[in-house]
Amino acid sequence: MPYGPGFHRAGFGPDQENKTGYKVRITRLFSYLIPYKIQIGFALLISICVTALNLLPPRLIGLIIDSAVNKKQIIVLYKMCFLLLATYISVNILNGIKIYLMGKLGQNITYDLWQEVYRNVHRLSFRFFDESQTGNIMSRITNDVTAIERVIVDGLDTTIIAFFTLVGISIVLFKINWKLALITMVPVPVLALIAYLITVKAHAIYREVRKKMGEISALLQENISGIRETKSFVREEYEINRLEAKSNEYVKTNIQAIKLWATFSPAIVTATALGTFLVLLFGGKIAIETGNLSTGDIVSFLFYLGLFYQPIHQLNMVNHMLQHARASSERVFEIIDAEPDVKEVENALSLQKCSGEVVFDNVHFSYRKGVEVLHGISFEAKKGETIALVGPTGAGKTTIINLIPRFYDVDSGEIRIDGIDIRRYKIKDLRKAIGIVMQEPFLFSGTIMENICYGKLEATFDEIVNAAKLANAHDFIIKLPDGYQHQIGERGIKLSVGEKQRIAIARVILKNPPILIFDEATSSVDNETEAMIQQAISRLLKNRTSFVIAHRLSTVINAHKILVINNGYIVEQGTHKELLQKSGLYAKLYEIQWKRKPQQEVVKNIE
Repeated sequence: MPYGPGFHRAGFGPDQENKTGYKVRITRLFSYLIPYKIQIGFALLISICVTALNLLPPRLIGLIIDSAVNKKQIIVLYKMCFLLLATYISVNILNGIKIYLMGKLGQNITYDLWQEVYRNVHRLSFRFFDESQTGNIMSRITNDVTAIERVIVDGLDTTIIAFFTLVGISIVLFKINWKLALITMVPVPVLALIAYLITVKAHAIYREVRKKMGEISALLQENISGIRETKSFVREEYEINRLEAKSNEYVKTNIQAIKLWATFSPAIVTATALGTFLVLLFGGKIAIETGNLSTGDIVSFLFYLGLFYQPIHQLNMVNHMLQHARASSERVFEIIDAEPDVKEVENALSLQKCSGEVVFDNVHFSYRKGVEVLHGISFEAKKGETIALVGPTGAGKTTIINLIPRFYDVDSGEIRIDGIDIRRYKIKDLRKAIGIVMQEPFLFSGTIMENICYGKLEATFDEIVNAAKLANAHDFIIKLPDGYQHQIGERGIKLSVGEKQRIAIARVILKNPPILIFDEATSSVDNETEAMIQQAISRLLKNRTSFVIAHRLSTVINAHKILVINNGYIVEQGTHKELLQKSGLYAKLYEIQWKRKPQQEVVKNIE
């Protein structure tokens, strides 16, 4: 476990999220529209045309009443009705084109955001993932990106139409009767004040909503990954109750937001009704007393009034989406803006031909500031040597091997490969020179061939087969229903422990690195499988500088040098015989772990 004493999960865990007060400007969200300005310009032009056309029907209806019906002009009625129909058809055709353009824009922006987030996730260092929950990261990449895309596309379109509609209708209303138009504006300042107050409170609530959704995603991911443990310990009800508790928190937080909008929405409806009341009251009064307003004018005014408050409804919904998106964008941009703690120096050196000589020189390291886990580690591994690391659980063995490929950077001291500090090399070149087989190898969902050629993507089929043969994997692979095209399931669930180990070894053989890091599996396998794995390991270690966290006696005996690690110190180093003669920690470990193993198994392992 890669944490020092007292280390607690931080970063994007449920307790720490958004405590930094991370803020995102709205302008940054809309900066993603810049590459599509031509497409947006065309959509904007259509929106202006649609808005202009939508202003015609109320006026046409008024003219039909005044100029056709009241004056009994049938020809005028036909003309006006067909013009009204043509307007409706034109609006719908243009809306169809606009929906396509904005839908395509939404997909492009979602793609851009996903790519940017995913690229930065791969750029980040291991420490980021140590301090983050996988499900929470997944929620940011999927749910939060979708919320952002929705407000950028739907929100932009709705806002543009609403703005032009409000401006256009306001001009028409004032043109019909400016006194009546002023009366209809009375509720607007009150609505604006209510909207502002609600927006301020809603943003904090929606930030909490997105956080709760991230916690649910993290819990689901963890539970599905650990479903075998859940069932084996009969903890189904316990896990259901955990999810129920998280879901209740999410629902309660969402209800707080619903209460806010439940206050604002009726206010808009009331304003609409009030406007209608005022128009009928004062408009009727003007028509009766002065005769300056016709029946058609009043009807047109009422239609325009309905259209006037409709954009306010729409802007209310956009504001709703915007608060969702602001909270989501803070979570997404936290990932995009996160900086890796392992960085490549300027003018970094290439590592094209690596001999494999590795030196640790007084290395100190801590996962958390002030809690050092490695103390002055110094040793040398010459080209082609096998270095075995042994020691109690939590002694620091895994930490040492994780420093070689710069998964983390040392606090002080140096790690040199071929005489040069590894921090001066290009990170990709450094890691290309190192092959890693962990105790529990990770296999990707897909075919066996895809997993093996992960070590060399351009490998030919013959190269893949040859690597599988050297790893003693070929024989079991060809017995599978689809051979090398056999689907192994998530994390290789359809393969046994021994089979997964041999696939992982084949993958590294195909990569053919000069430096090898190998954490031997402690899982129990049958003797035949054990012998095949051991033979594959021997081939893998041959002519490579190798660092092995050793669990097999044969590895320890055959190692050129054994490092005995305890509490972050190298307490002993030497060969198997030298360390036994010292009667120190290694001798005690030997007594506990290996001496009592059946003699025939020990001999078999050595062979």
